[in-house]
Amino acid sequence: MSQKSFSLAVVGTGFASTFFLLEYLKHARKDERILVLERGRRVDPALRLQRRGILGGPGFNDLIINRTPQKGWVQNIAFGGGSCWTGNTPRMHPNDFRTRSLYGVGTDWPLTYEDIEPYYVRVEHAMGIAGASEGPFPRSEPYRYPAHRFNAFDEVLAAKYPGQHIHFPSARSSSVETGRPVCCASGVCSVCPISSKFQIDLHMAQLYDDPRVTLLLDAEVERVDIEAGRVTGVQYRREGREQHAAADLVAVGAHAIMTPFILLRSGLSDPALGRYLNEQISRDVQVDLVGVDNYGGGQAVTGLGAMFLDGASRRDRPACLVENWNVPWLRAEHGRWRQRALLKFVFEDLPSADNHVSLAPEDASKPAIHYPRASSYMQAGFDSLEGRVTELLSGLPVESFYILPKQGIGGSAHIQGTTRMGTDPQTSVVDADLRHHTLRNLLVLGGGSFPTCPAANPTLTLSALSIRAAERLFV
Repeated sequence: MSQKSFSLAVVGTGFASTFFLLEYLKHARKDERILVLERGRRVDPALRLQRRGILGGPGFNDLIINRTPQKGWVQNIAFGGGSCWTGNTPRMHPNDFRTRSLYGVGTDWPLTYEDIEPYYVRVEHAMGIAGASEGPFPRSEPYRYPAHRFNAFDEVLAAKYPGQHIHFPSARSSSVETGRPVCCASGVCSVCPISSKFQIDLHMAQLYDDPRVTLLLDAEVERVDIEAGRVTGVQYRREGREQHAAADLVAVGAHAIMTPFILLRSGLSDPALGRYLNEQISRDVQVDLVGVDNYGGGQAVTGLGAMFLDGASRRDRPACLVENWNVPWLRAEHGRWRQRALLKFVFEDLPSADNHVSLAPEDASKPAIHYPRASSYMQAGFDSLEGRVTELLSGLPVESFYILPKQGIGGSAHIQGTTRMGTDPQTSVVDADLRHHTLRNLLVLGGGSFPTCPAANPTLTLSALSIRAAERLFV
């Protein structure tokens, strides 16, 4: 077994790990030695296009034991996190951070919107986010790049809901000043054909060329080493051999299924570790319009509806974010091809300790995932959907709508909650700085740290938390 020594070892190269590294390198000494271990490989962009985003090698479902087949899980294993995201980057609503205090449900985060807001700005600038300074999201600085244009149905919704139906912020470029082409609105965002969408593997790969950084691909981390109340390094398998690297500080950012699996294999037994697995679940609604020729917007998802994103109703049913899609969903009627819209209602949830990641006794190399059902809270959201759609569309040029059936439990490819942050080690794994409650030289990055399941896409928030966590190490 080979052994080397580093000041920092980082597990994973996705958004959480990369934004942590971005900030860490700003403060690190010139003689620092940093090891980054990535289980996946670099994927040629042309090959990604050819395979329509399927990256080859073992699929994620081959790496897990899913105890609930009706609940699917989506994750690519590759350098840069696989880049399976579509680039949507809304902020969390300010009240998402205190649902227990305001509505008696969920749990309050150990930080506030005001605490994270400056870091939102920094990530938005780094990703070249396109957006407008509107809606219920207070900002200390404007977006640097203009919002993409609305489509025709956005204009109708914005007229009825001023300040509530807003331009969807995204990492799809709206200006060549980002250094990337302007979005072509092709709608195939998971494999952006012109590299307009911000991606780690294309637009932050230079971080890994820093002389202080050693990047090892095809390196499967199996556990972190723990001695006398401290993490001392990482064990990993590469080129068929078990290897070890000593490290003064370890940051694990292998997403919210593999991260708790690594920590459980390391012998950690925090009561909340691996528990509270969650993600938003969405429902699609087809809307047939009258006299409105839709589409023509500037990106795949053009409008964000915040009209159901907060309020006293959260005591009994989940908030939801409404996405207006610009990908053509055409009618089969002559002269009315474009008189249709597709809305996606994305529901928050109340994480349950019953939904969890555990060690699989039949195969020590794979995590077992348990997610038996959607919560009663989520079900209340589904039950209220028809009424919400009716309210949303009332008075608009709409002929009819149809709630599309869902397959299985559903999901959003936003895995969260298994290493949640908080102040009580009995109900959380890390503190607000993403440091483990007892192993203080262990940081646990990514969406696993979310103590609740807000309706907003998580990438912007988890990236902001990573920058904040790295900065806090040097305060």
